[in-house]
Amino acid sequence: MSSIVFGPALVAFVYSRYPDVFASARTLAVAAGVNPEFGMLYAGAPLLVIAGLPAWWVLGAILRWFDKRRDKDIGELAEDVRDAVGGAKNG
Repeated sequence: MSSIVFGPALVAFVYSRYPDVFASARTLAVAAGVNPEFGMLYAGAPLLVIAGLPAWWVLGAILRWFDKRRDKDIGELAEDVRDAVGGAKNG
């Protein structure tokens, strides 16, 4: 989901700052014998993957948080969340 939401914005940003990367990718596509528009995929696909990485990091952090609290029930988990949010507001 993060790649779908933030990926196109990242591709547009990189394209506006470094258009030569996309021109080189078109040249690479022609050299590979495919349509030059595939050059956009050569340059844009890695950026879409990069845009999705923060979501995986957040998901991993959430799973580690739950793993540390494996023996607690839902009420204790809610208290931990409340304490963490309260500590963030006060700290």
